[in-house]
Amino acid sequence: MASLTSLSNEDLAQRCAEETEKFNSRQENNPEFCFELMRRALADQSDEAFTRIYQIYERQVLNWVYSHNRFSQTGESADFFASSAIRTFYFALRGEKFDRFPSLPQVLSYLKMCVHTAIAQYLRDQQPTALTPLDNVSEISHTINLEGGIDAAELWAYVCRLLPDERDRLLARCVFLLDLKPRQIVTEYPTQWRNEREVSVALYRIRRVLRNDSELQHRAGM
Repeated sequence: MASLTSLSNEDLAQRCAEETEKFNSRQENNPEFCFELMRRALADQSDEAFTRIYQIYERQVLNWVYSHNRFSQTGESADFFASSAIRTFYFALRGEKFDRFPSLPQVLSYLKMCVHTAIAQYLRDQQPTALTPLDNVSEISHTINLEGGIDAAELWAYVCRLLPDERDRLLARCVFLLDLKPRQIVTEYPTQWRNEREVSVALYRIRRVLRNDSELQHRAGM
């Protein structure tokens, strides 16, 4: 990490942008440069570093907005939700809060969650009776409400601790945060789950783990 800390924000951003392009092209890549830039932007609250992060990830955030299955129902621009998500992301992870996210994939998963939450919250505000922030006591919320009393970053970090397997975390994100159906999950991740039955079996096991954790129920206000 010493070599990373010696890099300027400009050099670090250049390497991060290069590694991000490799990742998007499914090439071997090194996430350390982007993670260090994230650390400076959020933990150290460097304005320069955060500007670089915004420039590098704005396109990805917009893609997440466009790919949301309910974005077309909002009537708003993609920029509106991208700005909202990035703003929420910054205030939720700045300072010591960043320490709860030890890797770049976890940080980006939370950023993606902020996008989906921004859209869900907007629709909830437009039709307050159509959506509820939590399902009944037997289920975990499909969408974490960042505007409410729940510290969503801390809640999601706790869920990740309950699900140490990376594939379980991926499935939890797909179902509880992105509101994807089993068929959509199989389509998006064919190398992880071969059919809808595999998704359903894994999801049943995950839900049982989450439902049986009293601390999670308390944190989620269930």
